[in-house]
Amino acid sequence: MIILSAIIGSTLIASIAGISLFIMGNSSATQTGSHNLLDGISIPTNRYLKADVTVNGYKLIVDLALTQDQQTKGLAVKNHMNESEGMLFVFQQPSRPSFWMKDMKFPIDIIWLGANRSVVYIAPNLEPCPSQSDCPGYVPSRDSLYVLETTAGFSHRHNVTVGTQTNFQLAG
Repeated sequence: MIILSAIIGSTLIASIAGISLFIMGNSSATQTGSHNLLDGISIPTNRYLKADVTVNGYKLIVDLALTQDQQTKGLAVKNHMNESEGMLFVFQQPSRPSFWMKDMKFPIDIIWLGANRSVVYIAPNLEPCPSQSDCPGYVPSRDSLYVLETTAGFSHRHNVTVGTQTNFQLAG
């Protein structure tokens, strides 16, 4: 469930179960749109589309968080995740989305990707927040168009660094 906490100027602060996303700047609250990944695709509202993501030769099968509802739920609906699984958030335009670990049940890595699908920022080994009042936000230092969430330690185990190129396409 998404709870709109405040709308100030062009800043929309959306509290998301499991992850809070702060969309800064002039970005729209609409989280879907035309992207290379989604061109010509009808986005279902009752299920997640899947994508194959390759990072340094390692293949993940990820759920695509495309709709506001899907981004609201994020990974908070899962109790655990395998190494070859993840979630890819797709945004309408580049921004610096901030995430937090509220209501998460397991640790993860959060990897921000630019429009060219290369890594622009990594927040590794993030633990679930002990409480809402003790729950920091994580913000990339550069704009991103995609955010990949993986198992904790994934970026270390697979030598993912800023500049690492990823590839992804719709599964199926």
